[in-house]
Amino acid sequence: MSFAYAEIKLDNLERNVEAIKDILQDGVEILAVVKANAYGHGSIEVSKKLSVLNINNLAVATYEEAMEIKSAGVKSNILILGSITNEEIISSIDKNILFTIYDISQLYFIDSLNLDSISFHLKIDTGMNRLGIYREQIIESISIINKNPNLSLKGIYTHFPESNLVDSKFTESQIDEFDKIIMSFKNAIPNIDFFHISNSTGIINFPKSHLNMARPGLALYGLVTEENSEIIPVMELKTSIVKIRNIKKGDSVSYGRTFIAKEEMIIGVIPIGYADGLPRALSNKGKVTCKDKNCDILGRVCMDLTIINLSEIDNPRVGDEVIIFGTEKINANQVADLADTIPYEIVCGISKRVKRIYK
Repeated sequence: MSFAYAEIKLDNLERNVEAIKDILQDGVEILAVVKANAYGHGSIEVSKKLSVLNINNLAVATYEEAMEIKSAGVKSNILILGSITNEEIISSIDKNILFTIYDISQLYFIDSLNLDSISFHLKIDTGMNRLGIYREQIIESISIINKNPNLSLKGIYTHFPESNLVDSKFTESQIDEFDKIIMSFKNAIPNIDFFHISNSTGIINFPKSHLNMARPGLALYGLVTEENSEIIPVMELKTSIVKIRNIKKGDSVSYGRTFIAKEEMIIGVIPIGYADGLPRALSNKGKVTCKDKNCDILGRVCMDLTIINLSEIDNPRVGDEVIIFGTEKINANQVADLADTIPYEIVCGISKRVKRIYK
């Protein structure tokens, strides 16, 4: 194919779901995170597959993301984790979409609404200092909820900032603090369905944080860096060679002439660039795979094209497949390391013009 495309292996997604279930304690519900277009994998197709796998709770970042999935006919419960306007809150209530209250002013707003059965989750800040009500506002929040029979608190949660660190004392202290917060709510509001704190690395590194719901994101898509051979990549980003050139010693490659050949070389042009999501930070230091061998990226990554070294490839031809990431040879985590970023940014950055092919 003369363009970049992403193979999304839904069987691998299923395998990862089973691996996560094996790690979780019995009775723990999965709240599958499908925000940011399911981390670049395609939120609608991924959500439909998760529904088939009996994962009936999905999490998104925005009202628009929730509506995209709901409009596609997915019947799962959807929770909006991120920021939301008052107008979107009213629409969410009308469309039976769960949303997060993360500021005390929002709680007063829904308390003022003359609507029946307003279902929501409450986020409490325990150290991320991003979204969430303050600890000092817990008693006030409980009072507001208890006085209004139309307010239905379905869950409370908080967020880990460093659960990737196995020996994090801060994470341990968060878990202990959230346990105390849970008890405060249970004593005052008896029918809360869910308590959740674990993200992907929390699930793996801190079993006591599983509670009765966990929020895997990276692990669903096979992008956790922790050693777990059962969790494998779902996305394989590919393209093919569209041009092969022979260059001589002293020839330059790409914009800015940042690569100068030190000897005769065979180079290839592949139709993928930073407009497709290949980070420009990989210029002169990234690697791709062709015929099961790593090939260096030469010169600057362009908007639509990138040049690679084919000198060590046996009989390279136009049309030969080139793998950007998603195999044992090179994965998204390695690409992220080379680009000095995180795998979230790599997969979420794969643009719309990269076709997703579901298998």
